[in-house]
Amino acid sequence: MTPRQLKYFLRIAEFGSFTKAAAVLHIAQPALSRQIQQLESDLGVPLFIRLDTGVALTEAGAALAAKAQSLLEHFAAVRDEVSAISSEVKGHLQFGVPPSLFHAVTVPMLLRYKQRFPEVTLGITEGVSTTVYELILEGRLDFGIVLSIESMQGLQRCDLFAESMCLAGKPGTLKEADSIALAAAARYPLILTQRPNATRRVLEDSLRENKLKFECVLEADSTRVQTTMAAAGIGYAVLPYSAVADDVKNKRLVALPIDGLSIGWTMIYAKERFLSNAAQHLIDILLEQAVSEAQTSS
Repeated sequence: MTPRQLKYFLRIAEFGSFTKAAAVLHIAQPALSRQIQQLESDLGVPLFIRLDTGVALTEAGAALAAKAQSLLEHFAAVRDEVSAISSEVKGHLQFGVPPSLFHAVTVPMLLRYKQRFPEVTLGITEGVSTTVYELILEGRLDFGIVLSIESMQGLQRCDLFAESMCLAGKPGTLKEADSIALAAAARYPLILTQRPNATRRVLEDSLRENKLKFECVLEADSTRVQTTMAAAGIGYAVLPYSAVADDVKNKRLVALPIDGLSIGWTMIYAKERFLSNAAQHLIDILLEQAVSEAQTSS
């Protein structure tokens, strides 16, 4: 029984289908079937019942599913502890980042890290803060960046930087100013993330406190969709400055900080996680990038 086989097993159990699991895992279905057949052979029991609509867990499969995630976490902890003894920086790290930090953090971090430590394989997952938080709790990500308003229960945290929320729209549609009042921003047709996304909660909480109403003309968790639609004149995106900085620089958007509306970014990881050399260096580079971004945003 290997960690890879357990990961494959959990994915099949999650989707109830070898075909769907193979697509998500980017593995050929026959190869996936062979791995599960080997796992069943090693354990001496069938794990799945084959149905016309997919597969279901056997009683033995359900028992394994209840233990598999904790086994994977144990394997990862042992791997990290052993690799930390070595002075070599290598291995595999899974990292979660929000789409809005693509230009400000994700790309610069990846470039710096791969230049310094080419033998480490990085797996990057883009997702909103709630998704990243849940994936870390499930043990499917080693680290992640989330908004500071997210729950940190059961996790270690390291605050990175704070930045303004901005109203961003098509060039020529916003008057030049240092900032815009929340009440004025609320009068524009808005392009927002979907509930319960954390940036949406920050905005709505502030609007509610100030007894302000607003109109949302488009919802999308993709930062690229929001900025593209805003640049096309569909509405006005409300996003962190880091999410629109590249578009503002290249004159695809204009953006105004919204008075009194800001967010903070935090790095999180499991408390029981033993940090490998590769992980420690990733944290160092992320903190370097956070200092650089804080200076840019200030």
